[in-house]
Order: sequence, then structure tokens, then C-alpha cells
Amino acid sequence: MNQRFNIKILFFTILFFSVNTFSQNINLERMNNEEIEKIIDSLYYSNPDEGIKIVKFYIKKSKKENSNESLYIAYRYASKFSPVPINFKYTDSALIASKRTENKTLITDAYLNKGVILMDESLYQKALDNILIANKYSLELNDNYIINKTTYFIAQNKIYLGLHEDANKELVNCYNYFKVNLNKKVLNEDYKTYYIFSLMSLIDSNTRIGKHQENISLLEEAYDFIYKNNFEHLKPYFISSEGTDAFYKANYNLAIRKLSEAIRLYNDQWPHLNDIFYIGLSNWKLGKRDVAVKYFEEIDKEYDKSKKLNPEFRPAYELLIKYNDSIGNRDKQLKYINTLMSLDKNYEKNYKYLFSKINKEYDTHKLINEKNKIESSLKNQRTIISSILLITILASLFYWNRYNSLQKKYKEKFEEIISQKPILEKLETLAEVESKQEDDLNPKTLNITDKIKITAPKNSSELEFYNKIPGLNPILVQNILQQLDKFEEELRFTDNQMSLRLLSEEFNTNIPYLSKIINVYKGKNFNYYINDLRIDYIIELLKNDATYLNYDIKNLASLAGFTNAVNFSDNFQRKFEIKPSYFIKMMKENIKGNA
Repeated sequence: MNQRFNIKILFFTILFFSVNTFSQNINLERMNNEEIEKIIDSLYYSNPDEGIKIVKFYIKKSKKENSNESLYIAYRYASKFSPVPINFKYTDSALIASKRTENKTLITDAYLNKGVILMDESLYQKALDNILIANKYSLELNDNYIINKTTYFIAQNKIYLGLHEDANKELVNCYNYFKVNLNKKVLNEDYKTYYIFSLMSLIDSNTRIGKHQENISLLEEAYDFIYKNNFEHLKPYFISSEGTDAFYKANYNLAIRKLSEAIRLYNDQWPHLNDIFYIGLSNWKLGKRDVAVKYFEEIDKEYDKSKKLNPEFRPAYELLIKYNDSIGNRDKQLKYINTLMSLDKNYEKNYKYLFSKINKEYDTHKLINEKNKIESSLKNQRTIISSILLITILASLFYWNRYNSLQKKYKEKFEEIISQKPILEKLETLAEVESKQEDDLNPKTLNITDKIKITAPKNSSELEFYNKIPGLNPILVQNILQQLDKFEEELRFTDNQMSLRLLSEEFNTNIPYLSKIINVYKGKNFNYYINDLRIDYIIELLKNDATYLNYDIKNLASLAGFTNAVNFSDNFQRKFEIKPSYFIKMMKENIKGNA
């Protein structure tokens, strides 16, 4: 979860919304369950040691009364009050108790509770498993409150993966839902907490994707809410958001002021690494490297204690390595290199699992639900015979008109393709390709890194060009781009086995880095990038050598590096909005017309 605001702070926030302070000189035996729960809530922050005693009393009371519902609630409290790993045992006990109630709402809440606590301890894979189960059950219950709660935590997983665009869309929905229901009062439902939580996360995700203008009104809304509800304890978190936003707008002095102010105003025991990290980065950007390093070292101290760190803070270690290299401190440099390697290994393991899980069990499931809704709606629509006849006539006219329009459009696209300048400056003919294959029966492994001389950017404008991706060294970006140029020149994209993984290995980098660089500097994802190169290659062959016009689609696909004709045709049509067969037909007609 976001290091700025973990589950303990969430629970602490809930207390401010719903709890008054109770005297401890109370006879618990005479109190009902709701009164006991309010006392437990009041003690979470002020006196947790006393709180856990009352929680254990509540567990015994629930067992004595043979009430699985209150036993579930008591175990859930215990999971929040207890340290690791005892809290994990209580989440399991809460889940078992909820299942005994046969109340699907409580079971759903139990899975979500377990997932959130696991996430707070950076056990992302197990956390996501439980959150997705909760989301599935909430959809079956059609419980919008739990649906939006689970969606919020799924968005936090997407933020961890760096999928800020996707997370932003989820958070907009959560924020809107909780805002509309802000004053709704239902037992065991806290709309205000998740409203402010969603609002804060939405502001942060807006910052990451450049929606700074939207944050102006959202921050005003947050401060207005804090003032009207007397929640001054939340104010520093939004001041921190202002500071982070200022950093991403390159206003480093303002970022330092805001983040430092937030640190002074916090009234809790949490380390607030987000603020420390961006103060350090801001000082680094201002050339105050000695100052910046002190802040980065604070992050490392926290990692040494907890062995947990958000991958967002990875650049701190890159800069610590760079700094200690510059001053010749090899011991520290080696220490930070080892820590960074450990962080990368852990992140890579989590990334593969979480991305696949979210895509398969959440995003795809959402699409299927939308598809089913549309299909159900269409099935319920019935029209009379005359309407069907009318529609048939109109449809026939439409498709006739569309056919003519497409023919015209295809012709225009053909002319556009023919007139465009060659995209690939150096092309090999089929004969040259075959000659190379005969010369070397074993495919040659391209050691691209041996051919590229790594040099630092020459000036500030060049540095700025290679510094578009936060957290990536511009020299690394420049090196990767040079290797991509070499990759294109040598027509390596025609290898049908080429993949993002193989290319990252040949470039001596990792998959997320290479993917980010291609997305930012080539303006497309890896699949589109390599397939566009293949399509452009075939276009140039067809334009410059009539021999290839006699090849069938399957042979052209193979020549370009596609594994099958369908994939080639789909990508050709995606790029040029014209079928390859039609393009070849028009090329032949064009040659005849000019003969």
C-alpha cells in the first residue's frame, strides 16, 4: 500500500469520525456489544494496551454467548490491535467466524480485512488474493459500499505496479461514490473515511499522470472538508500532497517548503517516507546533493529496520550509489547496490504475480460483466415486424453507402501510404536476408551493448530529453535508445521469436525499464512498436520491389517476423486502416496504369 497512509492510519482516521472518548471505569459485563465496540474504538490510539484487553474480553464474551457474528467482529478488532504475526492469526480466526455465520456480507468483509492487513505488511500477493475474493463476493451481493471499498484497495495494488492511469480511473469512481453518499449513516459503514481516503489517493495519482490542474479544486475541497468537520489531524497529509505535486511540476523550493511543513504538523509515530523521499529528490534537483543524501539515508535506515520499502523510493538508492561512487566510498556503494538488487528482485516477483492476477481476475471480469449487461439489454429489446423491415432497408442503404465510403477511404489511404517517405532508411532485400541465413545456420545473438559506446548527455537540453522518466538515469535511457536504433538498423525485429523479455536481456536491462522507455520515447507499447516496424518494413519492400507483390500474405507475414498471417493482417489494418490484400491489389493496378 502507499507508504504515506497505511491501514493503521486508516483505522485511526475512522476513530476520529465515529468515536467519542469513554471513561475506563466502566463495568463491561453490563454493557451491550455496541457499547463495548465504541470503547474499543476509543482506545485504539490513546491506549492500545488497554484496548487489547477489552478485545480479549469481547472474544470471551462472544464465545460464551455462542455468537459467531460478534465473535467475528471481536477477532477483526484483535487483528488490528495485535502486532505481526499474531494479527495474521486473528484475521484467519475472523474469517472462520464469519463463515460460521453464513452471512455473505460478513464473509466478504472478513476477506477484505485480511487482504488489507496483509497489504500493510507488504505481503502483496496474498493480500490481492483476499481482496479479489472480497470484490467477487461484493459483486454477487450487489453491495456498492463493499464494491467500492475493494476497488479502492485494488487501485492501491495498481499504484504499486506503476499502473497510475488504470488506478486513477478506479479512484475517480470510488471518490464519486463515497462523495455522493458522504452523509449516509448505516451501521458498520463509514462513507466519510473512504471519501477522504479516496480523495487523497486520487490527488496523488493525478500528480503522477500530470493532472495538476484538477488537483487545485480537489485540494480546496479537502481543506474545506477538514475545516467543516474539525479534522485538523488530516491537514498535513494534504499539505504533503501539495508538496509532491509541486515536485512533479519542477517547483522544487515549494516542494521542500510544503513537505517540511507537513512533517512538522504530523501528530503520529509513522516515518512518512514519502515526504522524506521527495525532500531529498528536490534538494538533489537543486544541486544540494550533500543535503539530499541525508534524506535518502533516512529511508535506508527505515528499510534496515522493517525490510519493507515501496518501489517508488527506488531512485533514492540509485542516487545513493551514484553519490558514494563520486566520493569514493566503496563500502557504502556496495551496501546500496546489494539493497537495490534485493528490492528489484522482490518487486519483480510481486509485479509478475499481481499484474497477471489483476488482469485475469479483475479487469477481464469487469469487461465480461459489461458485455453480459449489454447482451442482456439487447435480448430484452423486441420490435414489431414492420420495424424490422424498416431497419433492414435502412441497414442495406447504410452498408451500401459504407461500402462506397470504405472504397474511397481505402483509395485515399493507399495514396497516403504510397506518398509517405520511407520510415526505415536501410532495408535488406529478401536475397540479402537469405544470403545471411546461408552464411550462418545458427541464429546470431546480438550483443548490442558491445556496439554502443555509453556517453553522458552533452548538454542540459540533451539531459532534459533523456530525463523524461522519473527514477531512470538519463544515461541509461540514452544507452537504451541507442541500442534500439541499432536494433532497428539491423532489422532484428524480423525475428519472430523477438519479445520484450529477450530484448531486455540483450540490452542488459529489466522488462519494466525497457517497457517504460519504449512507451515514452516511441509513443507506443512494445507490441505496437515491434509490429509497426515489421509493417513498415514490408511496405517499403512492396513499394520498391514488385517481386514481393506476388508473395501471398502468409509469406509476407513470415518475412516480416509475424508468426501467422492473421496477426500480420490485423496489425497492417490497425496501422493503416486498410487490408494488406487491398493494398497489394492497388499496387498492381497502379503499376499497370503506369506501364
